[in-house]
Amino acid sequence: MIKAVIYDMDGVIIDSEPLWREALIHCFNKVGFDFTQDKCRTTQGMRLIEVVEYWYAQQPWEGKSIVEVEQDILTKVTELIAEKGIAMEGVYESLDLFKSKGYKIALASSSASSLINVVLDKLNIRDQFEIVNSAEFLKFGKPHPEVFIKTAEELNVPPINCLVIEDSFHGVLAAKAAVMKVIAVPEEKYHNDPRFSIAEYNLKSLKELKDLTFE
Repeated sequence: MIKAVIYDMDGVIIDSEPLWREALIHCFNKVGFDFTQDKCRTTQGMRLIEVVEYWYAQQPWEGKSIVEVEQDILTKVTELIAEKGIAMEGVYESLDLFKSKGYKIALASSSASSLINVVLDKLNIRDQFEIVNSAEFLKFGKPHPEVFIKTAEELNVPPINCLVIEDSFHGVLAAKAAVMKVIAVPEEKYHNDPRFSIAEYNLKSLKELKDLTFE
């Protein structure tokens, strides 16, 4: 039985993945790293500091530290989301659906707490979530399940009774590792990616939730 729903944020609640890619490409290019859309997708779903560390290991740059580049990217993506971030299709309807079923609702994101707050205020949905967690200061980020396990504990719901909604493969892996059910809503480019077959459902939009059975 599902008793709680845990949303990821980027690419699930807010259409921010294109804005993340814009910020990453802009900031990495400033330090001389020829960054691309496909490189962005390689580390999608991971914490920002881990993204920057990953790419520094692949191609070290000079002039700015890893932490400085991380902060530049966070500042840039925050500006972009505040300026032109919009809700993903079906978000508000999905929240109403789960509330009508009496499920507890939480948010568990790899993004920094400061960015989560910007999104919640931008979309006016702060009061929809009983628990809001960031993996920013946890020991491990996705694909490790720590942020989902912590969220389930704070909801006082066993992981096996939690349903996670994710758009990235790293996020789906994290939810499955936490022994939770998962609905994947990947971007169109990856909808037919066989890796998402480990999810219970693979949807094109949150609007399709109304046709599912959760019991």
